Amino acid sequence: MQIVVVGSSHVRRLGTFIYNRQALHNFNLMNCEVKCFGIGGGKVSNSDHVQTILSFIEKNRPEHVIVHIGGNDLDILGASEDTTEELGLRLILLSQTLTTRFEIKSVTICQLLPRQSTRVIALNVYNDLVIKTNRFLKSQIKDQPHCRYWKITGLKNSDRNNYVDGVHFNYDVGMPKYFRNIRGSIIQAMK
Repeated sequence: MQIVVVGSSHVRRLGTFIYNRQALHNFNLMNCEVKCFGIGGGKVSNSDHVQTILSFIEKNRPEHVIVHIGGNDLDILGASEDTTEELGLRLILLSQTLTTRFEIKSVTICQLLPRQSTRVIALNVYNDLVIKTNRFLKSQIKDQPHCRYWKITGLKNSDRNNYVDGVHFNYDVGMPKYFRNIRGSIIQAMK
């Protein structure tokens, strides 16, 4: 069984984390092959980023896809509650494209994560938009065939021990927790 995990820099860093730890290769799972592909600064609103992800999926032809992207879409000037719905709809459209165009059996969309630092908008505004986007996604995905919402647990935004820069996980504490969450989403997709 072929599974791909696609997204932004979190996924790219996860791939590096696994690659550098032989014991974690393939998420330590049997009966499947898992590949990670992440784009640093990846945005669902960037058509080049989406096309790059779609090309990777077309090349690998997985049965299941785990998607973790969208945080960079919120850290922009003028981001508002409308941005959260637009982002949610773009992610749902991406899942629909995957299941119809590539006959993917299931798509898992991972919740967006809060940050400890932002580049463009105020941190409290960003984290509020994350909460609203996740709420919107969770409510809308339940009506989508072959799509599920995945809540990432154990990574509290207030726990500075998880992060290297306020956005990305460090390899000591945060990344192992993130790894377990994505592994859990893969196991759920395989059922």
